Amino acid sequence: MARGIDSKPYLEWLDGVESIAVSPNTPHGIVAVTLGQIINRQGGSFGIAMPELHLRLNDEPGRRTVLLPDFAFYRAQTLRALDPADRLLPNVPPEVIVEVRSPNDRPGFREEKIQRYLAWGCPLVLDADPLARTIAVHTQMTTRTLGVDDRFSDTSVPWLTFEVREAFARLEMFGF
Repeated sequence: MARGIDSKPYLEWLDGVESIAVSPNTPHGIVAVTLGQIINRQGGSFGIAMPELHLRLNDEPGRRTVLLPDFAFYRAQTLRALDPADRLLPNVPPEVIVEVRSPNDRPGFREEKIQRYLAWGCPLVLDADPLARTIAVHTQMTTRTLGVDDRFSDTSVPWLTFEVREAFARLEMFGF
């Protein structure tokens, strides 16, 4: 087993600096699972949204960067093209990454992760805020924030469209 990847507490490394991944709370978990379901529903015929998949952005000694998003969506053909060992800890960017905010997020760390994902080549990063009921949509070219009355669509992933309200609808069922 790889320490912090195959065992809890899960770890992340940013430029060689190790940190414990943020523990999700109930609203975080509800929104993360809902977004994963939306993505799987629309992309499941050609790929899969995987929860808490460590992504290997950089193996350079002293600069190792392995991050743990809430969800990563890969096309099947992308994963099949990797060497078998690299499929377990992908070293190529997914098509979509989802990060969901938690009260115990480290200041600046989520923003740095998003910038790294985009610089690595991920076309779309969704940054969901359960308390504000917003999704910040990050692409290579723009960042915009959507509220519950908006509909998500983006040319970077034309197969994915959804009502933002759907991502947060189950929060009210549980009193959030």
